[in-house]
Amino acid sequence: RFAHALIARGVGPERVVAVALPRSVESVVAVLGVLKAGAAYLPVDPGYPASRIAFMLEDAVPAVVIDDPSLVVEVGDRPETDPVVAVDVRHPAYVIYTSGSTGRPKGVVVSHAGVASLVAAQIERFAIDPGSRVLQFASPSFDASVSEICTALLCGAALVLPPAAEPVAALTDPSLAISHVTVPPSVLAALAEDEVGVSTVVVAGEACSAELVARWAPGRRMVNAYGPTETTVCATMSDPLSPGSGVPPIGRPIANA
Repeated sequence: RFAHALIARGVGPERVVAVALPRSVESVVAVLGVLKAGAAYLPVDPGYPASRIAFMLEDAVPAVVIDDPSLVVEVGDRPETDPVVAVDVRHPAYVIYTSGSTGRPKGVVVSHAGVASLVAAQIERFAIDPGSRVLQFASPSFDASVSEICTALLCGAALVLPPAAEPVAALTDPSLAISHVTVPPSVLAALAEDEVGVSTVVVAGEACSAELVARWAPGRRMVNAYGPTETTVCATMSDPLSPGSGVPPIGRPIANA
């Protein structure tokens, strides 16, 4: 219904919709609605400085800005059927901005083909199946969230949404029964491995040490992933890591990288 509401506002292929919502059910519904409408979503962290948000919106020129969860829920009497939209695999699926640490933030446009290749490769390597429970650890404004959302939902798995300010605490909450998580190595380094019951842990965003592998790989699948934003989140992934094998590799390029 949200997709139909967007289409009624002129949203469609090669248009951009800004989703300025914190990690939440509504943010995921908004992303799915934008994609069903054939458009590309632009994640905007509401906690960003006003100057950065203003720059992103001026630069990307979104057709619609979703900055209130009620806009996703209160869509009126819209059809519940999938909209019929002609989307080419080369059309943009999302636009995401780099950190700007080396200058002005840069908007990166990623296609549906790139997302499809990423998700197919990661579902297989991470061993995600319909019984999995994937934690959305990353903020929606980081491209790791694309992997978390899409690998879970496109595989029929559960996407676990922690409170916006407590993704780390969710890792040690046994009631959430999380099976898969992607985190920076520095997060793992600060946790005790016996406090986290996940069966698969993916490290990304920072260099992973052999010491960390020695602590975290035994008894679970541990994968090292690497890739800049421009390569659709991830360009390479290692095979499951084992203690004692030296410096953890970043692995080989994924299909269609």
